[in-house]
Amino acid sequence: MPGTNGAFDPVASYARLSERVEGQGRDIADLRSNMNTGFRNVEGSLKHLADTVAGGTKTQWPVIWSAIGVSFAIIVAIGGLAYAPVNRAIDRVETTVGTLSDKIVTRQEMDWRQARSQEDRSRTDTAIVELRNSSVTRNEWSERNRARDHEIADVSRRVDEIRQEVGAVYGTRDVIVDLKKEIDMLRQRVNTPSSLR
Repeated sequence: MPGTNGAFDPVASYARLSERVEGQGRDIADLRSNMNTGFRNVEGSLKHLADTVAGGTKTQWPVIWSAIGVSFAIIVAIGGLAYAPVNRAIDRVETTVGTLSDKIVTRQEMDWRQARSQEDRSRTDTAIVELRNSSVTRNEWSERNRARDHEIADVSRRVDEIRQEVGAVYGTRDVIVDLKKEIDMLRQRVNTPSSLR
């Protein structure tokens, strides 16, 4: 029973059900009126039959059985007419209830959903606490980076100082002299006979 926007409207559904119930009430009142009229007709026929039977000396069994058959047929027809709208209304109500039951959430399902959302919330809170404990603030991170930059600059300065000191103590001239000595020593080894080695 969708409303104007496609959602279930319980007020409109209740109004439709109320109209149906009122319609069934009118049908039952009409049925009652028809049955009363039919019973009066049957009563009149039975009274006429009783007067006819009482007036004669012989029992009129064919007339009695035909009157009972006609009365029974009338009662069955009226009952059928009364039962058909009620049966249709019951089918409509069962269909409506079936449709409503598809759209209704049970208390157990609501309790389960609430418990599930509480579990999810507690897991989320735990994860947030863990993130807060394991993360570093931007200011602390900036301080650490500045300290590291200072350390790197200090190491670079020391390396430069060491290079300058080494360069002052052991210059290019000294390197060339050492290389010449090594070359001379290698030449001597090559020129000496292998038995002396």
